This record gives sequence, C-alpha cells and structure tokens, in this order.
Amino acid sequence: MVYRGKDKPTVEITLTDGQQDAFIPSYSTLDEIKGFVDVTPHAEIKIDNIYITFECVVKTYVEKVGTASASNGRSEGFTQALRLVQPIQETAMPESGKVEAGKTYTFPFEFAVPQELLPKSCDHTIDNDVVRQAHLQLPPSLGDPLTSVWGKTMMDDMGPEMSVVSYSIRARLTSGREEKSGKHIFIAEENKRVRVIPAVPEHPPLMVLDGKQDDYRLRKEKPLKKGTFQKKMGTLVMESTQPSSLHLPPLRSENPCPVTTMATINLRFDPASPEIQPPRLGSLITKLKVATFFASRPMRDIPNRSTDYHYSSERGLYVETVPLSSRCVMSVAWMKHTPSATPPRRGSTMAGSPITPSPSDTTPVASESYKEGQDYYTAHVVVPITLPGKVEGNSNYKIFVPTFHTCLVSRVYALDLTLSCHTPGASVTVPEMHLKLPIQISAEPNADACPKISEGEAQAIARREAADSLNPRNIAPPSPAYTEQAQLAGVGPSSPRFADSAPSRQRRDPSLDYPGPPLGTRQSGDAWEAPQGLPPPDYTIQTSGRPNVSSR
Repeated sequence: MVYRGKDKPTVEITLTDGQQDAFIPSYSTLDEIKGFVDVTPHAEIKIDNIYITFECVVKTYVEKVGTASASNGRSEGFTQALRLVQPIQETAMPESGKVEAGKTYTFPFEFAVPQELLPKSCDHTIDNDVVRQAHLQLPPSLGDPLTSVWGKTMMDDMGPEMSVVSYSIRARLTSGREEKSGKHIFIAEENKRVRVIPAVPEHPPLMVLDGKQDDYRLRKEKPLKKGTFQKKMGTLVMESTQPSSLHLPPLRSENPCPVTTMATINLRFDPASPEIQPPRLGSLITKLKVATFFASRPMRDIPNRSTDYHYSSERGLYVETVPLSSRCVMSVAWMKHTPSATPPRRGSTMAGSPITPSPSDTTPVASESYKEGQDYYTAHVVVPITLPGKVEGNSNYKIFVPTFHTCLVSRVYALDLTLSCHTPGASVTVPEMHLKLPIQISAEPNADACPKISEGEAQAIARREAADSLNPRNIAPPSPAYTEQAQLAGVGPSSPRFADSAPSRQRRDPSLDYPGPPLGTRQSGDAWEAPQGLPPPDYTIQTSGRPNVSSR
C-alpha cells in the first residue's frame, strides 16, 4: 500500500549542529552532522522501520551524437559513493509497529564526514594503484543546483549539468515488502541537501610530458624576426614549473584571506648575432582553465588529455576559463651572460652521466639555435595568482572546489600564461607565447575537526601504547644482507669494466679506515705512518681501474 495525500506521514529533518539556520549547511572532513527526524502520521499506520542515511551520489550522462538520428541519445552513469546508516534503537519504535495519528515521533541522528571512501566504492578495473587511491578520496559537492544558491546570490561552481556530485541526509519509512521482488515498500521519504567540501592536502607536482601525452606545456621556444622577410633576430625561450597549490580556507573561517599563490616565468633570449639586443616585454595575461571530465562508465586512469574526451559516446569534457589578471611587464630587465670557456666539472662518480642543472638553477636550457660560447640574456617574471572572490552587487560569482578524481567525474585546473613582446623595428603582429601549467586547488579542514572515537576505542589505544612501551628492543648488529657494499647498476665486481680489479670481500684492511694522516702521525713526503697497533696498509696504486687491495 502506498499512502498519498492526507494519509501520507509527514517527515521533517532538522539540524542541531549549529547550521540549522544556514541557508546551505556546509561541512568538511571529520565534521559532525547532528539532528533529528520528526515523523507525524495522519492516520494509524504500520511502520516496519525508518532508515536515516547520509549519502553521496554521483550522476553523469553523455550525449550520443551520430550521423543517423537513430544513433542519437545519451548514456548515463550512476554510483553511490557513500552511504552511512544511522542505527535506530528498538525502543524508539512502538512495540506493536503501529503509529498513532497526530503523534510526532522523533529519531535523532549523528554522522561524521569520513576522510575517505570504502574500498568497495571503487571495484572496477584500473590502470594502477594511484588511480584507486584517488578514486577513494571524498569528492566535493559539484553541479548540484540545490546547493549552489546562497540567499539571493547564485554560486557557480562551474560544474556542468552532465555531472553532478550531491550529498544529502535522507529519511525513509518502510511498511511491508513487495510480493514478487521482496523489496521494501517506502511510504514516505524526505531529503535534505548539504554541501561538502572535504579537506584535500597538496599533492606532489605532476610529471608533465610537455604536450606529448597531456595538455600541459612548461616550455616554449619562438623565433623572433624584425619583419616578415627579415632575418631571424634570435630565439626566445619561455619556461616555468608547476606552482604551489591554491589553499582554500576552512569553511568556518570568519575572516578568510584571499586564496593566492605564486608562479615564476624564466625567460632566455639567444640572439642570432652578438649585436642584437633582447626584445622588450609587453603584457602578461593570466587565466585559469577549469576542466571537468565526466564519463558514463568508470574511468580506468586519471584524465590528462582533452582530445581523448572529444567526440566520444561514453566520455565528455566541459571547460570554462576564468580571467585572473593582466599586467604590464615592460619594466622587467634583461641580464646578459657570457659563458665561461671552461666547461663545468663533473664528479668522478658521475663521470659517465650527463650534466643536469640543479633545482635552484632557474636559467632555461639553451634553444636549438644557440651557438656554443655565444652570449645570451635571461629575465625572470614573478606572477602572483589570486582567485577571484565575491564582488559586491554581483549576483553570480565563481566558487572553486578542490581538485578531485572519482570513478565518473574529475575536476582539474590549469594556469594559462600569455606573454607578449615587442621586437625593435618590427612591423608585424606582436609575438605571443603561451604556457599551460598544471595547478592544484587544495582545501584546509576546520580548526576543530578531529576524529571521534568511543570510550572503548580510546581504552584499547591506551592499552596498546602501554604494551608497546614495555616490549623489549632488539639491539643487535645488522644482518649480513645490510652490510654489503652498495653498488650502482652496471658498476661493481660483476661489471666487465672492473672484472680484473675487483676488491676482495674477505676481510677489510683496518688501515683503509684512515683516508689521510690522522692527528699524531709522522708524515714524510708522500708517505705517512699509521698509528701504533695498526698494520701498515698493503696496497698498490694502479694507473687504471681501482685500487687493488689485498687482504692479509
């Protein structure tokens, strides 16, 4: 039996965690969601059970576009990423199972926003464990129109209607089961939408393949000319790295600071001839690319190339561009460099490896047209990045959610940098160079967020810590497996290069522990005497290979 109209019970969900007056209740990781559900029947009915759950649902659809009208349509995807059930005490339900008309029954509930999802939430085939770990992270609310309004202000999270991540507190009443399927018969239901922005830490920088297998570009070279039919002035190199993440403040922060970070553009100009001066810089335009990847079937990898999502019947992509800043960089000065005639020395242990610049070296690598020993110029541009906030009088403003990846939806960000320059005497269009850097948006938890454990769990943790403090420590020399000499691949006694000069592993000569004359020894010419009690070293210096040390 399905109750409709006046016979249908009234179900109301009320919060008691301090957000009952909030237009959109918002929570972060480890936040508690407290409240109660009131059930008021309008007629005497039988209720088997009441289910109070905290759920996260991900819905997607992809339009199928074909040449024939019969092939048009859509493919849909659905997954329930999270479902927490509130236990109901037996004393809260009437013994007879029937509820009286006009009487209100109250059922309290309490949930905590988890730190991650259960492994069963992502049980499909994936390419590697990194994807699994990303899919088990809690996603933020996205594209839900019921949580995108704050009073009279529309909050645009730039999520398309094709992909929705929604959280809700759900209460349902059951009465009996269906005869054929045996499923519960729900006689009343109520949902209360909430907004969840989980805490997301900053992850390590991405490994960018410079456009070969992704959409990013960290380096760009551009030849410069004075005119269309003029000779080349030189090559301008523009290079940068992934900046630090943009940290969203806690949801409950009273005075949130602007969300900012910093990027650095490293420039290099390789002139075609020594008398040519570097170009004069113009303007720098900064934009933020907001990309939402979605699919109707679970994704096996983390999306990083937009072309894979074009013209697909199971995957789609929605991109928005947010302007950040436009500034003049004409005052940036160039620095001239004259390369040294002596090449940099390499260590003896790295004699067979190429020279790699240190992480602190911000000078870009020379362009393909650079001539060895020629002067070049460098410059550095610091780019402040600030997310736009709410503007007074603007009824629609952008909000940003953390970077996340789920089985059906992913949100990533990219920083688009456009630099213009002016060549002396040029009569052609102003040259422009573009970089597209990956950037992450992370989120901080609320200050009072902490895992809640029961009294029994706290006692078990205390007993385990006390037992660990009394366990004896094993203090002994390391096993032989950890005392062998470390070797590089292809270098060692098994290497053909050192097959004839490999040292013996029988017994180490104690004199080898003294690489130089210690204090209190007598030194004569190039020879030195070991301290008393130690035998003199027995070795011969070879002209090639390594020292041949013989054991006594």
